[in-house]
Amino acid sequence: MNPPESSLPGTDREATCCFTGHRRLPGERLPRIAEKTSHVVDVLIRSGYRWFIAGGALGYDTLAEQIVLDKKRENPDVRLILALPCRDQTGAWLRLPADRRNECLREYQRLKGLADEVRYVNDFYFEGCMRERNRYMVEHSSFCVACFDGSLKSGAGQTYRLAQKSGLKIYNCWE
Repeated sequence: MNPPESSLPGTDREATCCFTGHRRLPGERLPRIAEKTSHVVDVLIRSGYRWFIAGGALGYDTLAEQIVLDKKRENPDVRLILALPCRDQTGAWLRLPADRRNECLREYQRLKGLADEVRYVNDFYFEGCMRERNRYMVEHSSFCVACFDGSLKSGAGQTYRLAQKSGLKIYNCWE
């Protein structure tokens, strides 16, 4: 017998938060961004949020995923869902220097292995698949934790604006 749809991870929108942020975070801001993200996740958990959706990208997504997994150790009801744009998401990472690429791929695989659920929004990369992933995260959430510097042309900006338009509550760790 299958559990009712509402009990599956990520299907209770009112208890689900998504993350969006830049792939490159300035080193001098990183400790404060991590501190703010950790704090808002604590507040959300105390408020009844249990499901946290991240997009599996480098930078802020990775940081948010690590923080959620830390919280999960303290509270086993917390769930990490990776909403990945496509199965070959890491293909573009080949342009990274070899040592950085290998480090990123190892952490990506580790986080995928520790996630409670991995959802592929598409099978293969195509122009627009990242936008589809971002839309998926917003449509399944009621809260968005962002790390957005206000730049107009970025995936974080696109997701931030979509979250605003969709009426999600938003906390921006950049500010």
